[in-house]
Amino acid sequence: MRASRTELLYGEISVCEPWGLWMQVRFGYCLVLLGALLWGGVGVFSRTLGQMGLTAMEVAALRMFVASIFLVPILLAMGAIRDSERAGRRGFLRLFRISPQGLFWSALVGVFGLALSSATYYISIEHIGMSTSSVLMCTSPMFGIVLGRILYGEGITNQKIVSLVFNVAGCTLAVTGGALEIESISPIGVGMGVCSGLMGCLLTMFSKAATRYARPLTVVFYGFVAGGALLSAFANPFAKIAGGMPSGFYWVAAAFGLFPTVLAYFFYMTGLSKGLEASKVPVIATFETVTAVILGVAIFREPFGMGKLIGVCLVLASIGIMSTDVAAQRRKLLERVRSV
Repeated sequence: MRASRTELLYGEISVCEPWGLWMQVRFGYCLVLLGALLWGGVGVFSRTLGQMGLTAMEVAALRMFVASIFLVPILLAMGAIRDSERAGRRGFLRLFRISPQGLFWSALVGVFGLALSSATYYISIEHIGMSTSSVLMCTSPMFGIVLGRILYGEGITNQKIVSLVFNVAGCTLAVTGGALEIESISPIGVGMGVCSGLMGCLLTMFSKAATRYARPLTVVFYGFVAGGALLSAFANPFAKIAGGMPSGFYWVAAAFGLFPTVLAYFFYMTGLSKGLEASKVPVIATFETVTAVILGVAIFREPFGMGKLIGVCLVLASIGIMSTDVAAQRRKLLERVRSV
């Protein structure tokens, strides 16, 4: 069966046969993986900026603001290019235009998926330490399966459950190496750690909704603005920056805002817009943990024992399991094409 054209979120894409649409979904998974790969570098930049004198909350706020600044000329340039291609019918500000629905979901992305995710994680670290907080943040895929069912009607299959078990075990081992150090049993710390996992899951859920109404880069821009505005209530990095920073600070801050932030979220949200199941994406995105572990070993000479190796292997296995349900995915795509 052949389909002439189908509307896919923010443009018309020619689909000559069901296989083409299936390949688009696979491409979406690759983009999510690429975004997670870049996210793995957040720890490197955060640690470097911390050594330059910024607190964790100040680093998070700076990240949002720098990313927003980067996106302004990018969106203007892309709008100008489209403007020239379409004989000036829409204007170079076209990529800043967003519907009320798109703005609403983008704001939720920024507030919950970006700002509150960072804030709850850092509060958790203050109470129970980094390793335990990181493990609790890895509950995001659990919330993803539940919320995917509630919000988008996605099934809870044996494949997802097996992948989830592998993923949680793998992330725990990859982060801790099998030695979980609990500094203190703090209800606030544990609660904030679990909330950080929930907020990370909401990033996926709200981004999937937002990209139905706006282009990924537009969603990213307004999400960063909303997230940065909220984080500024917790920390103001610019007062400290005005007092003077070490040489190289601005290069590090610029790279931090561009690579693991603007580019990472662009790839991630573009991948989501390709019709991926929201409940699967948080598992795929835990590739960030693998990247972070490898960078920690390569750059900071962190120990890498058998526990971390097993954890990395389990995470990779969980991603493979979650992304290889070919029969079910192709069946869905065939149904979508027949409905066109």
